[in-house]
Amino acid sequence: MRHNLLALAVFLVLSVVAQSQTPAHVCIRHLVPPSPYPIFARLARLQGTVEAKLKIAADGSVTEAVVESQDSMLVAHPILQSETERLLRGWTLECLSCAPGAPFEHVIKFHYRLEGEDAQYADTKVSMDLPNEITITARPPLCDHCPVSNKKH
Repeated sequence: MRHNLLALAVFLVLSVVAQSQTPAHVCIRHLVPPSPYPIFARLARLQGTVEAKLKIAADGSVTEAVVESQDSMLVAHPILQSETERLLRGWTLECLSCAPGAPFEHVIKFHYRLEGEDAQYADTKVSMDLPNEITITARPPLCDHCPVSNKKH
């Protein structure tokens, strides 16, 4: 009997350790889609990756969002972090592999990119690889004070 209790205790401990090391299977139940590339970030030509570390309540609502970037320009000008946090506050997530009714954590990356020819309009494109990544791409703004290129017409 004592041997059976010890074996059961070891099994339970190993199960808990295995569950804590297994990544959570998260899905997005409701999201606010990204709007056009943030205008001031586009005008300042800010781009890069921001990472959001989320704490999610048992009901799926985002209770805390810590949004950071390793890019020094984005650290100095946190427009993209603020926009990302604003978006995520309206999301609802669900953990399919967590204990029912338990809060959980999730990390999602937002990649902001300026690509293509300079243009008056952003022409924003959003690519979602949910639940882990979102890429928001826009064309750089026209620059009225930049040097003229030597393109032949």
